[in-house]
Amino acid sequence: KKNEIFNNLFVLELANNHWGDLKRGKKIIRQFAKVVKENKVKAAIKLQFRDVDNFIHNDFKDKGKGVDLLKLPKRSRYIQKTSKTKLTYDEFKELINYIKKYDCIPMSTPFDEKSVDWCVKMGLSIIKVASSDINDWFLLQKIAQTKLPVIVSTGGANDKQIDDVVKFFQNRNIPLSVNHCVSKYPSEDHELELDQIDYLKQKYPDIVIGLSTH
Repeated sequence: KKNEIFNNLFVLELANNHWGDLKRGKKIIRQFAKVVKENKVKAAIKLQFRDVDNFIHNDFKDKGKGVDLLKLPKRSRYIQKTSKTKLTYDEFKELINYIKKYDCIPMSTPFDEKSVDWCVKMGLSIIKVASSDINDWFLLQKIAQTKLPVIVSTGGANDKQIDDVVKFFQNRNIPLSVNHCVSKYPSEDHELELDQIDYLKQKYPDIVIGLSTH
């Protein structure tokens, strides 16, 4: 029963696609909410929180600055995209309130400990663990302290890593869902490896298993 929040839940992504623009973020929320209402589904809208000033190492902050993102190497492109799409705490809070206004569930992927605090302060309902952080135990400890329901994406994790994170949250009696994920965006149908969902359902019968893809 404690995992009911995950049942039949659709998660809609509001990550860097807001372009660091509050007005554009609100437009996306309105468009998502229209689809949610028309289809009468339960949906969350998920942001990504980063303490950008400390998330990017000082030695790399100027890499590719002022250059067209498409012309940059992949690492520099990611750094500049993260910098350019930065929103303040108050701007994120405004988006969270906007999500609630349109009767969707607010949630976020926090990529650092400070961002976990933001999740609590903003009254989020669910915290998402990115597949890249499935073994970031400092971050996972911080998330567990909130006692909020957690969704974990498996990404490139192996069986032991998935087992470890499942046991970690279950031992703390924290509602948990596990999402199969191939960590390739966008993915072609033949790359999705959907049989892994059945594998995870058999392995963790008491956990809601989902699919994470963009």
